[in-house]
Amino acid sequence: MSKKCFGCGISLQITDSSKLGFVKSLDMDYCMRCFRLKNYHENSKLAFEVDNFKILEKVNKGQGKVFFFIDILNIYQETISLFSKVKLPKVLVISKIDVLPKNISLKVIENYLRKYFHVQEEILFVQKKKSSAKKVYEYISKDKWKNFYFLGLTNAGKSSLLNLLLEELVTNSKPITVSEIPNTTLDFIEISLPNKKKIQDSVGLTYKYCFQEFEMLQKKLVKKEIKPKNFYLKKGTILALENQIFLKLDDVNSITWFGSENLEIKKIYKERGEYISFSVPEKTNVYLKGVGFFYVKNKAVVQIAGLKKENIAIESSFLGGNFYE
Repeated sequence: MSKKCFGCGISLQITDSSKLGFVKSLDMDYCMRCFRLKNYHENSKLAFEVDNFKILEKVNKGQGKVFFFIDILNIYQETISLFSKVKLPKVLVISKIDVLPKNISLKVIENYLRKYFHVQEEILFVQKKKSSAKKVYEYISKDKWKNFYFLGLTNAGKSSLLNLLLEELVTNSKPITVSEIPNTTLDFIEISLPNKKKIQDSVGLTYKYCFQEFEMLQKKLVKKEIKPKNFYLKKGTILALENQIFLKLDDVNSITWFGSENLEIKKIYKERGEYISFSVPEKTNVYLKGVGFFYVKNKAVVQIAGLKKENIAIESSFLGGNFYE
């Protein structure tokens, strides 16, 4: 059996530095890609294609329970559909809840998931804190299953939470590589826990997220509580996000941005690019996949330039509607 990188799970090799898994010596525990990410925050340009179908197929042929991670800023049909394709017993884990403004109720979001997306399975809310790692470990300890998969969307925080768990429970454990780069984990990594149970940390499932550039991937990362940015738009006013994505509405409306404060968003009045249009009802989230969302308060025609249609998702918002009961 070949030795695997503890950081990303890829098989280690010493023959070709241009390919994934390269190490200078097989005595090393981390491939050079993970070593550079961990120590220098350097982005490797080595290509890695993720096949969601193959990952789900491998999990579905296994035995155990799945913790499926979706971060709070990416709850839409595409991500929920991937969750529905898991055939093993499963738990939906909504991560990064600490970035939500504190006035947004988790109970409301749970009701939203059950009523709007018809999620019937257990739902856990977690954040990058030791208390969440402890909650997951206690769940695993009490559950009948011996094997658990950490599966979910790329950059949803599953490896970060697992590192917190290992830090607390496993003596001299080596950290799994984590970064804002999509698909940092390249293959399944098996972790043995003190309670004689195992976790399989999987490759992150991919979706049509907006930004590919390393610089923008860093800027879009939300590391603290979001401070929503409210805009009152008149007809003809355009919102520019990082001067790359442009949004306008067909009439006077109120719109709120939920995303990283590192991303510049401002009003402009000069037309940019070709727009694609979406008719949305009141209280709608317009998701820029992998980045954040605009909450549109009133019925509108939303026009967006700078993105393809596949990079955008439109969903009824958990900020409104009948999800409070």
